[in-house]
Parts: sequence; structure tokens; C-alpha cells
Amino acid sequence: MKLARSILLIPGPLTTSSKIKKALTFDYSAREPHFITIIKSVREKILKVSHTNPNTFTTILLQGSGTYGNESILSSLPDTSKVSVFSNGLYGDRLRDICIRHNNLTKFNKLGYEDQITPSYIEESIKNCDSTHVALVHNETTSGILNPIEDIVPILKKYNKKVIIDAISSYGGIPIDINGLNIDYLVGSSNKCLHGYPGLSFVIANKNTLEECHGQSNTLSLDLYDQYKDLESTNQFRFTPPVQIINSLNESLDELINISIDKRYSNYYKLNQIIYTELINFGCKPYLNRDINSPIVSTYYIPDYIHEFDFDTYSKRLKDYNIVLYPSPIDNPRLIRVGNIGDISVEELYCSLNIMKIELLKFN
Repeated sequence: MKLARSILLIPGPLTTSSKIKKALTFDYSAREPHFITIIKSVREKILKVSHTNPNTFTTILLQGSGTYGNESILSSLPDTSKVSVFSNGLYGDRLRDICIRHNNLTKFNKLGYEDQITPSYIEESIKNCDSTHVALVHNETTSGILNPIEDIVPILKKYNKKVIIDAISSYGGIPIDINGLNIDYLVGSSNKCLHGYPGLSFVIANKNTLEECHGQSNTLSLDLYDQYKDLESTNQFRFTPPVQIINSLNESLDELINISIDKRYSNYYKLNQIIYTELINFGCKPYLNRDINSPIVSTYYIPDYIHEFDFDTYSKRLKDYNIVLYPSPIDNPRLIRVGNIGDISVEELYCSLNIMKIELLKFN
């Protein structure tokens, strides 16, 4: 019953297609003309895939995980900036931690892992707050909760707040109207819904808003504005880029452009619904209400009739079948978190779920 390849049922890194794997094997110099055209292509395609206006917005590529993208923004804001952070998970908490490091946190709004950040909560929290910027996570993979930025951002704009959206686990997999919402900064990553490999983050920035970062950064390597200016003038990174990761991302962006974000979103929803149906029928209970759960990852209580459950043992058994499952970051030993992004077929998913259920029953 061992699967033919590793199936990563996690919110990233993820199972990649053979085409993306092949692109990872090509070696280029970071400064050769061919690779410079690839950098330019990636920057353009990141905007193209979401129909984002290149006259108003730009893409800034950065070495490192999505957190590097978040910190690049938050460490490059003017000294007078005051940031309000909203959080219902570990990644919102990380935005807070970055702001604390750079001494620009003015208010931290903390909700439970199962509580959606709602427009009414946002408005009540910021209407009398002197913050200049607001930062929050779109899809919080701690639990799988989706925060409705399409309703939240207009409220933030109403109160003249500049908006920073962590879309690391949603960009490319959930439609986001960057133009219509006029988001100031949006952070994404190569290894989530774009179906690439880890090692690259990117910031989609409003060009006018980006000017506020000129000469403001208190870091060298994470200076968002300087990175932007070098990419604009030379199409090169200031420091050594992850060459193979960028080349493979160029291919994965082509895959996404060919099918569209809307279709990828529909496929995610289909896979996520399969997981939900199979696990609920098995006796699991969802951690979140279904209407606020994203189609990317979901969290479940294992059935009451499963005794002596141990996640470490469980994950090691699954690994023997080429199935990778991470523990839930929520402090409850009876929770499992199942992701469904990446190059996973319906057949592979059903097979994985059957194995997961068989292995769970061994704890009885």
C-alpha cells in the first residue's frame, strides 16, 4: 500500500510535479543574462497570475521564507509608523514579534485560534486607534481559519490605514483582488500555493506606498526599498539569490497561469471536502466551523473511540507509506491537521486517507 512518491499532507512545503522537479536541476550563474531574464519573468508572472496591475504594483523578490518578506516590510517602515496587528494564530503572533523587535507595535489584538477576524471586530478595534498600518494573516494555517480580507481591507482603508497582508499560505490558491482592495503590501512564498520549493519570499507592493520605505530600513539585507530599486534597475538581487528555486518557480508559475487561480482554488476545495467527508464519516470532529475553514488545511479531533493516541508514533507509521503529516501546532494531543495543497491527485488523496484511518485504528 506504500504510495509511489511522498505525499505531503501539510500546508507547505508540498508535493511537486515532475516538471517543477526537473527545473530544479538546472544550474545557472546568478549574474548570467539568461538567469536575469528568469528573475524578470518571475516578477512579472507573480503579478500576472492574479491580474494585478503592473503600473500600480510591483513584485519584490527576497531570499528566505515568507517570514523574511514580512520582516522586510515591517523593518523598512518609517520610524513614525505605528502598527496594529490582528492575530488568531501563530503566524499572526509572529507579526507581533517582528514589530516588537523593530519597536513599531502600537496595538496587538489577539483572538482564539477558532475565532475569525471579522470586519466588525476590526472596525471596533481601529476606529479610535492612532495606528498608521494594520497587519494580519489571510489564511492562518495554525488551525486552517480564513480571515475575510475582502471585507476587512475596505474598513481599514476607510480609516486611512495602510494594509499589510500575510498571504504566504493563500496567494496563488485563493483569489485575492489586489487591485480592487488596493492592498499596500502583500507577502507570498514560493513553496505554498504556487507549488514551488522553499527558499524565496516575495512582496507585492503598491508603488506609491513603497516610497515611504526609501532610506528607512534598519537592516541591510532586508531593506525592501533597496531590493526593489536594484531589481528595477538591473533585474538582479543585491546578494546571492536561490537560483534553482527561482528557476523552478518560473515553471510553477507557468503551470498556475495555464489553469488559473480560480481553478486551483476549486481543486483545493474539492480535495479539502474529500478530507472533511472521509474523516467526519470516520468519527472525527472538525476543530473549526466549516464556513470559516479555508480550502487549504483543516484540523480535526480524532474520534473518541481511539485510545492511547500518540502523534509521533502515528506520523512515523505514515512515513513508512510515504505520507507526511505534521503535528497540529495547537496544544491538544488529540488534534490532527491535514493539508491538501500541492501536486496531489484525488486517487492519491483517497489512498492516503484510507491509510491514515487504518493506522488510527491501531491505537485501539
